[in-house]
Amino acid sequence: MYISYLLSLLNVLLLVTARAQGDEYASDPNIFELTASNFDKVIHGSNYTSIVKFYAPWCGYCQQLKPVWKKLGKAVGRDSKLSVNVAAVNCDKDYNKPLCAQYQISGFPTVMVFRPPKYDKNKAMSGKRQRHASEAYNGQRTVKAMLQFLGSRLKNYVKKVHNLDSDLIKWINEDLEKAKVLLITKSNLISPLLKSLAIDFLTKVDFAMYGKHNDQPKTIEIDGKLVEIPKTDSSMLLYFDKEKGEFVIYDATEKLDDKTQLSRWISTVAQIDPIEGPLSKRGKKLLKYKGKKKVEHDEL
Repeated sequence: MYISYLLSLLNVLLLVTARAQGDEYASDPNIFELTASNFDKVIHGSNYTSIVKFYAPWCGYCQQLKPVWKKLGKAVGRDSKLSVNVAAVNCDKDYNKPLCAQYQISGFPTVMVFRPPKYDKNKAMSGKRQRHASEAYNGQRTVKAMLQFLGSRLKNYVKKVHNLDSDLIKWINEDLEKAKVLLITKSNLISPLLKSLAIDFLTKVDFAMYGKHNDQPKTIEIDGKLVEIPKTDSSMLLYFDKEKGEFVIYDATEKLDDKTQLSRWISTVAQIDPIEGPLSKRGKKLLKYKGKKKVEHDEL
C-alpha cells in the first residue's frame, strides 16, 4: 500500500514537472517549437518537407518519444543535410488548441508530415501561397525509419541525364542563363542530399545527375564552344561556367557529404545565394524559432 502511494505521488510529481517545463523544444537548436502564430510561416511558407510532433507535456508517450525527436532533429540538422523541418507543437497551451483542432489532433503524440506542392512558376508569380499536403505518420518511431520516410517525401528537382552527349547538351541549352550544377556518380539513385541542394537553390540553379563514372575525358560542344568533361574515378560535382565555357570541379573535400560546404561553394562559383536553408535570408530569419544553431554528413 505504501509503495502504491509512493508510485502515485511520483506520477503526480512527474505530471506537475512536465506542466512546469512547458514547451519541450524551445531551446533545442534543431527543432522548431511552433505556435499558431508562426506555424504557417515555417511549415507552409517554404518548399521544405516538415515533420511535426503534436504533443502535451504531461503525456507519458510524448515523454517516451522526446529523446527520439531530439535525435531526429539533430540527424536532420547536422550539416543541414536534408531540406526538412523538424517541429513540435505544444497542444496543452490554450493559444495552440485551435491549431491542434484544425489538424484534428485527438491523441498525443500525433506525428504528421507536411509535403510541399511541386513548384509552379506561374502560381509563384501570382503571390498565392500553396498549402502543403498533410498526412499522419504511422511508421516506426525510430530515427532511421523517419529519416527514410522524409527522404521519400522530398520533391525532386534534379534532372537525370542518360549520356554526356545529346542529353547533357540539351539540358544545358534549355536555359543558358540559368546556373548549372552536374553530379557525376556511380549511383543511379538521386540522393536526398542532392535533392535538398536543388530545393535550396530552386529557381536559381538547375541540377542534374549522370549515374555513371566518366572513364575518359570527353569533349562536347556547348553554344559553339568546345567544353571538356574531366575523367572521374569517383563522384564529382561540377559547375558549368558559361562565361568561360568550362566545368569547374568541386575539390574542397574528398567526400560530397557536407551540404553547408557544398552550398557555400555553389554560392561562390555561381555568385548566387540560396533561397532557402541556413545560408539564405529566409533561413536566417527562421532561426528565431529555434535555439542557437549548431550543426555537423550524408553523401551525395
